[in-house]
Amino acid sequence: MRIQITRSPVPESRNLRPEHGESLFSFFRKLGKKGEGDCQIRLDQLGFTTEELTQAVEHGVCGLYDGAYCFHKEALKGLSPKEIYENRDGLADYGETCYTFVVGNNGTIEEREDRYTGISDKTWKQILFRGENMGKCRGYARTLGNLPNNYLHTEDLVLYAENLAENLGVFCQTLRNRELEELNCGGLLAVNQGSSREAAMVILQYEGLPGGERIALVGKGLMFDSGGYHLKSMEGMTGMKFDMCGAAGVLEAFEILVRNKVKKNLMVILTLAENVISSDAVKMGDVITTLAGKTVEIYNTDAEGRLVLCDGITYAQQQKSAFVLDMATLTYTVHTALGDSFTGLFVNDEDLLNHWLKAARESEEKFWRLPLDSCYHKLLERSSVADFANYAPGKVAGASVAACFLEKFVEPGTRWIHLDMVGPSVIRSETEEMREGASGAGIITIVKFLEKQ
Repeated sequence: MRIQITRSPVPESRNLRPEHGESLFSFFRKLGKKGEGDCQIRLDQLGFTTEELTQAVEHGVCGLYDGAYCFHKEALKGLSPKEIYENRDGLADYGETCYTFVVGNNGTIEEREDRYTGISDKTWKQILFRGENMGKCRGYARTLGNLPNNYLHTEDLVLYAENLAENLGVFCQTLRNRELEELNCGGLLAVNQGSSREAAMVILQYEGLPGGERIALVGKGLMFDSGGYHLKSMEGMTGMKFDMCGAAGVLEAFEILVRNKVKKNLMVILTLAENVISSDAVKMGDVITTLAGKTVEIYNTDAEGRLVLCDGITYAQQQKSAFVLDMATLTYTVHTALGDSFTGLFVNDEDLLNHWLKAARESEEKFWRLPLDSCYHKLLERSSVADFANYAPGKVAGASVAACFLEKFVEPGTRWIHLDMVGPSVIRSETEEMREGASGAGIITIVKFLEKQ
């Protein structure tokens, strides 16, 4: 795919433009997915302000990438899992169409004044770069989610993150079993007990505002989730390779922000494990001690995501993060409640909420706030052998119960957002806008939020 910007229409070229009231992302995703040959997109006729026009181009470029994205399965042939990062561009197919954005004046010869002449060619290139950066990085996250589990085990995503950090020129540290045991990361280690592979916590850091507060992005990275001894059904296990989409999402949001040179201090924490069965796997009734020093009775081995996240949230606070955002494919309950389009949103700060919803409106991603309350905390305080259990029996309010489990690890004074993204994390059947598979949900909102918050 090729994308360019011009101030003057190209004669004898197919002209397209969004219909009045049509969502920009929807229009561009549909256009990108169709890929019906070279065309020019007329934005000069829509009456945008300068700010609206630049945003339309940025969103348009990202949307074209979203719609055109197709996992290139042929590229898997002969590919080693250790070569994923080096071949990540080849694992996505965006087609050969050339899209030209027309942003100049459409007046007559006598009316040639162009109200967008104040935007230099250099600025247009920067806007184009930002759109491509968002579109490609969402594509990278989608590719990570779409890869079969045997091509992306824990060590493979570790290597991907380390290669990315080297390319970006940022700090990266990987904690494996020995270091995790020394830290007493009992949640992450317990989930991974049944695996022959080591668990990992990957930490990347970027300093864009020396002396400023640190912001932590924590991503759930269950490379595969069988449910453990609470084994999932065949239907329930379908798509469990996508259980690392939270980790992929925060990692690629981080890449976008670093390449955009955002003036923030960022830390990404990937909590990586696989929840499988062996004679060593954690069992119902076991009691573990988390990084925070709190004990947890394992009531359900399939309520594992909260166990890896709680150690990640604690680690972020130990590293003096003033604000922590975690993203995870966490509960079936949130999908039952909100469907495929909405992410469950939990937040402990009203000012954060307002900023988040503003960013969500700009990104056109959908979130719905769900409650945190003492009534859900009490459901977890049922253990006679530990501080609390990891699960409350029954299927009611499961997303809020899981969020309240995580809230037990959020210290007073820490601002916190929790995203339960089971619904929109995956396109379950092809639409007119996007192909089936991982979606890259949440990434654009995180970027918009952190750039403007």
